[in-house]
Parts: sequence; structure tokens; C-alpha cells
Amino acid sequence: MEAVEIFSGANCAGTPDVLAMYNVTATCAEDACSDIDFGNQTYYMSRTCNVPDRFVHTKKIFGDFKYVIMETYDSESCTSFEEADVFLASGRCEISSGFGDQSVITSLFSNGSALVVLYPNDACGGEPLLYFELDRAALASGSCQQSLYRFYSSDSSSEVASGSTSSSKEENNSGSMGLIDPQESSSSGLDNGAANVKVSTDSNIGTGVIVGIAAAALVFVLVVALLIKRHLRKKNEAEMEENAHFNDFGSPQVGRKNESVTDPKTLESDGHSGEQKPLSLVGLWDDEVIATARIPREKVVVQQPINRGGGGEVYLGLFNQQQVAVKMLLPEIRKSVKHVNAFLAEVKLMATLDHPRIVQFVGVAWDSLTDLCVVSEFMEGGDLRELLTVYEKEEHPTGFDRIKVTIALHVAHALTYLHSLETPVLHRDLKSKNVLLTSDLEAKLTDFGISRERVDKTMTAGVGTSLWMAPEVMLGERYDDKADMFSFGVLLSELDVHVLPYSHAKDNSDPHRKMPETVVLQMVALGKLRVKFSSNSLESMVALGLACVSLDPKERPTAAEALYRLHTIVSQEL
Repeated sequence: MEAVEIFSGANCAGTPDVLAMYNVTATCAEDACSDIDFGNQTYYMSRTCNVPDRFVHTKKIFGDFKYVIMETYDSESCTSFEEADVFLASGRCEISSGFGDQSVITSLFSNGSALVVLYPNDACGGEPLLYFELDRAALASGSCQQSLYRFYSSDSSSEVASGSTSSSKEENNSGSMGLIDPQESSSSGLDNGAANVKVSTDSNIGTGVIVGIAAAALVFVLVVALLIKRHLRKKNEAEMEENAHFNDFGSPQVGRKNESVTDPKTLESDGHSGEQKPLSLVGLWDDEVIATARIPREKVVVQQPINRGGGGEVYLGLFNQQQVAVKMLLPEIRKSVKHVNAFLAEVKLMATLDHPRIVQFVGVAWDSLTDLCVVSEFMEGGDLRELLTVYEKEEHPTGFDRIKVTIALHVAHALTYLHSLETPVLHRDLKSKNVLLTSDLEAKLTDFGISRERVDKTMTAGVGTSLWMAPEVMLGERYDDKADMFSFGVLLSELDVHVLPYSHAKDNSDPHRKMPETVVLQMVALGKLRVKFSSNSLESMVALGLACVSLDPKERPTAAEALYRLHTIVSQEL
């Protein structure tokens, strides 16, 4: 058996938009992930050549998602298997044709029955073209429908043994397929699981439609964009929010990369767990962003640890034979609803961000709620703090060279993107440790664990790493994106002199001792102490850095203004 999966997410991350399985060919070649273009869209394809059991494979790919499998046969009585296609049972309109001229709504109900409705347009509008009502027995047995099709659901397919479909010879006594009679469609129901479909008496029209659908099914894989998921009606978003069990996380439209869509309260890492609903696998499925970003846990290979923080640890790992970074909660807090919710809030935010100066999000994986991990691109250059420590040990010249200014430029690009979103996103923990580098020393911003969207209220005091924290944050005052710009100014000081912020501050009672951090923070908050720049630095860079650490947030430049000044410095002074 050969399986083809098509993803809208880069690196074949998340749940596939399309899964089609058919008899393996002699020319089949395994493909972990490659990009393919359809029109103006780029998608990603994975191919597996030796799938021993299509039901097991589907379950492995879709996990806890609800789905319906439609098998197509090329002979009477469903004896010669042709291919199997999987429809996500989202209850929403999905494109069902690679040409964009057909759509489908697939639903699974609590009594085990299923409804599949096909439309002759791309918006699930007007009268249906085809209408399937299948009761629990039809899905459990995979009874042959119209001599061409068998159907299984995610509830029934796990009970079907490999190869059972080829031996089943049941007649069409449990489900029906045909042209729907509009006069009777309103009265047909699924409450008792019984099929109640009227087939058109016009045999010429009915046969033509059925043959057309059969032909379309046979070329399903050749038009691999068949089930590209799109919300086609605004009402779907409202329905999704009403039905979500995971109410602490919004359900924004998938694929919207140009704005942050996360509910501000969900980005708080210090929220009250009592206000949050209990987590469950069902809850994860009900959250659109989390569910779409999910990748198979067994495909994530965790290797050696590379970093550890207060709430999580990061490992080097592999996903689809590519090096990745794998972030997991510390063992002692993995069972905490509060921490798991905060971790998932970070996932939701990362999934909505798309910028070359922000570390690329690959996906989220879990076997259980205590085994969550976030997968992102691996930055082989380490973090900026490590580089500056090496510079200090090797007595690298202080001041700003082209490499340092370029790193600052890259960070400013990331901040400009975050702050210019429709709802601005504040990083709130900008520091050298959270700036990662490629092998060519290109910088990208990471760690959005305490980031949040800006709202017009007093924000959480004391959030962030203290030495980089803006005075208004320390004092618990209202703050905005200018708090990130203060941290950016501190970062510029690090780039200049290589040491940690305020290392020059000495204890008044003993000039050989560093000033205690609590005293440092008090003096910074009062405007009596600020970061240091070297005497041989570019005046323009020092001026920018000092402007960023102004006590008054209004005197600090915006990220866009800092970006412009850095562009000017790179082009005219270096």
C-alpha cells in the first residue's frame, strides 16, 4: 500500500490536509517531505511506499481526530480495491476537488452514524450533488455501497482487521448513496442511525453522476490539493468557538500568518489555573490551532539536552530526518494544568507567527498531556549570550562592527514585525539568551513563553528577566511595546561590551564587589543607573542604545524607528 500526505504546513508539519492510499506501484519512492506548487500556493508532500495496513496508518496519522474513510473499488461488489481517501469529520465546509469546483461537509455523530454531503461548488452552497447517510452498522461493517464504495469512520476503523475489506460481501442494506430529493432531504435524520435517502428515478442522470464521482475518486491523488482545508464561511468560526471545549484558547482561522490571533489572557504564564478548564485530548482536538499544528510524537526523536530554563528544557532532536530543537516542560511541572496551559499558549502564539527573523515553528507533539513537546528549527550557532561570552574570553574588541550591528538589525526586524501586527505582540523577555544564531551569525528571536498581545489594561508586573526589564514593568505600571524597546537598548549594550548588563555597577561599601541585583533594579527603576557603552563605540549606535533605555517610555524609539536607524548605520557607516 502506498500513502501520500499533503500538508499546508512547512516541513510536513501538523495534520495533513490530504491523505490518500492506493495500491503500491513499482516506481514508488519514499519521500519524507518535499515542496510542491499548485498555482500560487506551495504545499508539502510526504510519501510512504510500504503501508501494511491502511486503517492503522490512518489512525497513526490522524490520532484523536475524527474522520471518515471512503474506499473506492473498480469492480462490482467492491472486490478490487483501487484507493482510500480520508475526509476529516470537521462538520465544516472543505474543498473536495483539486480544481476548486467541489466541496464537502463530513460529520460524525455520537450515535456512530455519519453524514457526508458533496456540493457542485466551492462553498457548500445550494442543493447538494450527493448525499451519504451511513449508520453505525454500515460504518462498522464497511458494507459495499453502489458496488463501488465502502465507508469506515475513526470510531469503527480501529476495529477492522487488516484486509477485512476485501472479504466483505454485504449488500447495501445499511447505507444509501444517490441524488438527494430536496423535498425529502429536510425530513431525513440521523437520530436513530437509519438511512433515509431518496435516489433519483432518472437512471441516466443518476448513473452519470455516479460515474463522474467514481472517475474523480480515481484521480484523487493526481490532483493532490483535493482536501486543502479552508474555512469558506465566517459562520464556521462562530460554530467552532461555540463547540470548543478548550475555551481558554480561541479558535482562529488556520493559515492567517499576518496577525496575532491569540486571546491576550492565554499568553499569561502566571494566570490562575482555577480559571482554566481541565485539559484533555478532546480539548486539544477542539482547539483549531493546536490540532492543526500537531505532528506525530513517534516521529520526534529526542537526543541530548542543549539548554534548560526555569520551566522547560530544550533538546536536540530529529523530525523527518532533519535536526530540530525540542522543548519540553520540566518533569516536576508536566502535570500542572497551569503550566501545561501556559505551554500551549506559547504553542498557539508561535503557530501564528511567520517571519524570517523569528525561529520557525515546526509543530507540537504529544502521546499524553504529560508528554507535550514543541518542535522548532534548530539554530546551530547557539544563542547570542554564548557568543558574547566567547568574545569576552577571547578579548574580542568592544564596540560595534558590521556583524554586531547586523545582529541588532535582525532583532529589530523581528520586533517591528511583532509590534506591527493587527494586535501588537509584546515579547516581554528580550535578552541575549533569547536571540539565537545560525552558523553564519544571522539572528532570530525565540522563546515566547511569556509573550502576550497588548491590551489596554495594567499588565503583569515583574514579567521578564530582571536585568533587561523596563522600569515601568518593575514598578507594576501600565506598559506597552516600548517595554520591549528598553530591553532592546540593554541588548545593544551587551553587543557592545560583551558582559552582562550593569556589570560595571559596584557596591558603594566595597568597590571590588558588584552591586547586589536588588539594588541595581531599584536604581534602574529610579533612573539613577543605566547600561554602559564603550568609549570607542559608534556614536550613532550609542545614541540609539541610550534612547532605547530612556526612563520615559515616550522618549524611546519604536521598533520601526530603530530599524530605520540601523539600516542607515549599516549602509552609511560600516
